[in-house]
Amino acid sequence: MKKTLLSVVALLGLTAATAQVYTANDSTAFAEWTAYDLDLDGAGFSAATTNGTSATSYSYDNATGALTPDNLFISPAIDLSTGSNVMLNFDVTALDQSWVSENYAVYIVTDLVAIVTGTFPTAVHEEVVVAGLLTRNIDVSAVADGEATVYVVIRHYNCTDMFGIGFNNLSITGDFLSVEEASSLEVLSAYPNPSTDVLNVTFNSNVETVSILSLDGKLISNEVVNANNVTLKVANLASGVYFYEAITTEGNKLRNKFIKK
Repeated sequence: MKKTLLSVVALLGLTAATAQVYTANDSTAFAEWTAYDLDLDGAGFSAATTNGTSATSYSYDNATGALTPDNLFISPAIDLSTGSNVMLNFDVTALDQSWVSENYAVYIVTDLVAIVTGTFPTAVHEEVVVAGLLTRNIDVSAVADGEATVYVVIRHYNCTDMFGIGFNNLSITGDFLSVEEASSLEVLSAYPNPSTDVLNVTFNSNVETVSILSLDGKLISNEVVNANNVTLKVANLASGVYFYEAITTEGNKLRNKFIKK
């Protein structure tokens, strides 16, 4: 049977009582997310503006019929290292209000290797949507507080032959230290940048560890240094842009970009 996409009420903005450290509230922001089509049917999440939503996944296709989605949408890396009482907030709705039994789950993870290969932790939230617009405010402090790198993962699965699901106005809020409170750590020099073989970094105080991360926050290397002068070996890195991240014994943290030739 052919299903028609129905209009739904415009999604409402979310307000946060505390600091807001990440927001995805339009298709441009969700275009920075990564889609994984685990069921390999060619129909995964997309950053598309549809009936007021900005991230969509379908369980039915007008051309081919019923779909059985197992689709992931994964946020960029988010730094929550100075946060506490962290909340995940978003709006969700069925794209066709005549077909509303869309199942989804949300996860907060610090590593993507397991989840993109189909091994899932306990979801921070899971439900079958019902008619209308649903606004969800989820306490994720147990898995997110103080984490230097987290990813939000939305999974649309365990449903079929409805129509689709849409998300918008996703934000992460909580109690976060200001930059001044979070870190007095500074870089005095970092050279050569761009680098070919090594990157020499001098900090204004001793750092305990220095890590190299990819632009999406994946850990590449980590070294215990206990020094303020650090030499990072970068010869084996592919050409591109990376982060180096230093952490002191007091927990102060600094992250800067560098270029590998």
